Amino acid sequence: MWKNKPRHNTRTRKMLLELPALQGHTPIGFMAALGLLRIAPVGTRLSWNQTTQEAQLHGIERDALLAHLLLHMTGRAEAPELQLADDVRKFDVDTFRDSYEQAVEPLASWLRAWWREDGKGGHTTPTNLCLTGGPQRMIKMARELALALDPARKKGADKWVQAKFEEALFGPWRYEDDYASWGWDPATFRPGALTSNAPSEMKMTGVAGAYWLAWESQPLFPCIHGTGTLGFELKPRAWTWATWAVPLDLNAVRALMRQPQEARAIGGTRYRSGIVMAGQIQYFEPAMPFG
Repeated sequence: MWKNKPRHNTRTRKMLLELPALQGHTPIGFMAALGLLRIAPVGTRLSWNQTTQEAQLHGIERDALLAHLLLHMTGRAEAPELQLADDVRKFDVDTFRDSYEQAVEPLASWLRAWWREDGKGGHTTPTNLCLTGGPQRMIKMARELALALDPARKKGADKWVQAKFEEALFGPWRYEDDYASWGWDPATFRPGALTSNAPSEMKMTGVAGAYWLAWESQPLFPCIHGTGTLGFELKPRAWTWATWAVPLDLNAVRALMRQPQEARAIGGTRYRSGIVMAGQIQYFEPAMPFG
């Protein structure tokens, strides 16, 4: 499956952009890199440094990538999928069916990522990537973050937004932004017993650009009827994924996500991240290699 690699011209082969802040051995780093690939210009490819597990983009230069991200974020908060609901929990199954019948891509891919029809009481079953709880509303949180990262929201916002994506891609992550990671960043885990307030009531310390890129990865992890979100294990609850060392385009990555056992053949590593609770909110644990 992976032996026949596409040929690219010499200039494209030399256009390698290292992204040291996006590390494939962490769930948030892996998701952010895949989200970046999903929204990057056609022809962009992604690989992982086999030693450091840091992401590498092929086929695009730094300035062009940052300009593309600014354009992508302009008006992003108004995207159709962000208007479907405030949260993925308790989404009516009839509404889901009606929405899906009328949807075109990319909206349809978001619907497949967030819901499946095997819920109870007339509701869908939400994505296993929904680790939020209490007063948190997953989609509403994304709308708010998208608006904050819109370079057109006010004069001078473009410089701030670019800086946030530079931090996300090249580091260091300073954890200065009041935005949550939806539980995907193990570094933000706050055990309730060790904090003076409930974790859901505390100010966030996050990495806005990285969290948005991770958000964009969700269409790559669809809900599978009767099983759950692609890559999830139920007993014990955990999420698994695989990296790879050869440059792959988006279609090849989609295929690998469904056959992660193939990753070793192309220099990859498989990881598993468990899930822990902090009050009403869940978090990914630091990942461990396996297989």
